Amino acid sequence: MSGNSGQLRSGSGQLATGASQLNSTVNSQLGNIDFNGIMGAMNQAQDLQKGLTQLQTGLTTAKAALAGVQESAGKLQQASGALAGVSQVKGQLTSAASGAGSVAKSDAEIAGKLQELAGSTSDNNIKSQLGASAAQAGANAKTAGDSAKTIASVGETLTSLNSLGSSLSDMQSQLGQLSQMSTILDNADGTIKQANTLLNTLNGYKGTLSSMPDAVNKLKEATGQISSGANTLNAGVNQYTNGVDTAAAGAGTLTSGIGQYTAGVAQAGAGVGQLTANSGQLNAGAGQLAGALGQLNGQVPALTAGVNQLAAGTQQLVDNSPALVQGIIKLNVGATKLSTALGKGAKTINGIKTSPRTAKMIAEPSVEKHSNYSYVPNYGHALAPYVLSVALYVGMLVFNFVYPIRRVADPDASATAWWFSKVVVGAVAAIAMAVVECGIMMMCGLTVDHVPSFFATTILFGLASMAVVMFLSMTFDNPGRFVAMVLLMLQLGGSGGTFPMEVTMKFYNVIHWYLPMTYSILGLRDSISGGLGTHYTLFCNLVLLGIAVVFNLLLLLTMKGIASHDFRAPTVESLKANEHGPMGKGDGFTSNGQDNK
Repeated sequence: MSGNSGQLRSGSGQLATGASQLNSTVNSQLGNIDFNGIMGAMNQAQDLQKGLTQLQTGLTTAKAALAGVQESAGKLQQASGALAGVSQVKGQLTSAASGAGSVAKSDAEIAGKLQELAGSTSDNNIKSQLGASAAQAGANAKTAGDSAKTIASVGETLTSLNSLGSSLSDMQSQLGQLSQMSTILDNADGTIKQANTLLNTLNGYKGTLSSMPDAVNKLKEATGQISSGANTLNAGVNQYTNGVDTAAAGAGTLTSGIGQYTAGVAQAGAGVGQLTANSGQLNAGAGQLAGALGQLNGQVPALTAGVNQLAAGTQQLVDNSPALVQGIIKLNVGATKLSTALGKGAKTINGIKTSPRTAKMIAEPSVEKHSNYSYVPNYGHALAPYVLSVALYVGMLVFNFVYPIRRVADPDASATAWWFSKVVVGAVAAIAMAVVECGIMMMCGLTVDHVPSFFATTILFGLASMAVVMFLSMTFDNPGRFVAMVLLMLQLGGSGGTFPMEVTMKFYNVIHWYLPMTYSILGLRDSISGGLGTHYTLFCNLVLLGIAVVFNLLLLLTMKGIASHDFRAPTVESLKANEHGPMGKGDGFTSNGQDNK
C-alpha cells in the first residue's frame, strides 16, 4: 500500500484532470454544436454510458473489499484486548525469577560447605557420603539457575508480546481511517449514477431534435458534476494514501493487498481521462483490486486463529502463575531448612570420633537370621489333615446309615436313658474310628510332631461329627442323613484343606469359619507339622468340643420330644389297628414284635 500510494495519488490526479478536460471539451465543442451531428454525439453518449456502468461495477467491488478490511479491524481490536493482562504476568515472573536465583545461590553455598566438610574428615565412607550430598546440592543449584533463566526468558517474551499489543493498537487506529474511503466511494458512486441518469435522458431525446439544446445543456451540467466528483475522489484518495503510509509498519500482508488495490485505482483513474477508449483498463484495475482484497481476507482467519491461540496461552500462563510463585516460595523454605539441617549435621559429624567399629556399624547395621516355623517333608504330610478329617466324617455317615438310631430298645425307660444309650454307642464308635485311623496313619509313615495333640484333635472331631450326624438322623430321619451328606460337600470346598481360602470363591470364604472340619484341619496341621502354636490347637479343640456338646444337647431335646409319644405296650386292638409303630415299618416304638427284638 505504501509503495503504490504515489501511483494512486498520480492516478487520482489524472482522473481529476481528465474529468476537467471532459468538462472543457463538452463546453467548448458543444457550444456551437451542429444539430445534424447530434445523432452521432448521442451514439457516443451511449458508449460513454457503458464505460460509466463498468466504473460503477468496479466501485461496488471496492466497497465490498473495504467492508472486509473494517471486519479485520474489529478482530485486531479483540487481539489487542487479549494482550492486556501480559504486563501483570510479567511482574509475577520477574519476582519468580528472582526467587529462583536466590535458591540457586543458596544451593551453591550448601554445596561448597559440604565439599569443605568432605575435605576435613579422614573417613572414606563419610567423605563419599558428603561428596554425594555436595554433588546433589550442586545439581539442585544448577537446576534452580536454569529455572531462573527460563523464567527470565519467558519475561522477555512477554515484553515482546506487550510491544505487539501496542503495534496492534496502532494498526487498529490506522485501519479505522480506511473507513473514510467508503464515504468517498459512495460519493463517486452517486456521481456516476447521476451521469447515467443524464445520459439516459439524452438518449430519450433522439426523436426530438428541437429539444436537443436542452439536452446539450444538461450534458454540460453532467460533465461538470463528473469533474466535481473526480476532484472529491482525488481529495479522498490523498486522505486514504496518508492513512496507508501510517499503517505501513503494522502488517506486511495488508501492505501487499492495499498496494495492489492502489495500483488498480491508479489504472482506473488514468482510464477515466479517456473513458470510452480505456474502459478495458478500468475493468482490469477493478479485477486486480478484487484479487488483492481476496488475498487480504484469506490471511485474516490465520491471523485471528494465531491471536486466539496467543490469548489462550497467555490466560494459562496467568492462571498457573500463582502456583509457580507458591512452589518457588516452598522451594526457598525447603532450601533454608536443608541448609540449617546440613549445618547442624556437619557439626555433629565433626564431633564424632570414628573407629573401625563405627565403620562396621554403618556398613553392617543388621544381620539376617532365618528360622523355620514348621517342616513338611512331602505333599502327603500336607494333605493328611484334610484326608483324616474327611475319612472320619464319612465314617460317621456310614455308621448312622447302618445303626438304627431311632429304634427304642426299652419303651419303659426314660428319654434321657434312651439318649444316653445312643450317645454312648456313638461315642465309642467315634473314638474307636479316630484311634484306629491315627494308628494306621502313623504305622504307614506319617511323622507327627505332637502325638497327644494329634490324637486329641482327631477324637474331638469324631465326637463332633458323630453328634451332628446323629442329631440330623434322629430329628429328620433319612432327609436328615441327606442334609449330613450336603454338609460333607460344603466342608470339602469350604474347610481350606486342598487350596488356601484366599484363592477360593467368596461363598466358601463366608461359610469357612462355621464348618467343623475347618477347625479339625487347622488342629491336625499344627499337631503334624507345627507352626501355628499350641494355643491355636487348643482353641480349635475347644471349638470342636463345643460343637459336640451343643449338638448332643440338641439331640437330647429331640429325643425328649419323640419320647413324649406313648411307649407303653399296645393292646391287641391297637396292634390290629396299627400293626407297626407310629414311626413306620421297621422303626416303631413298640416293645412287642419281631422288629424291636
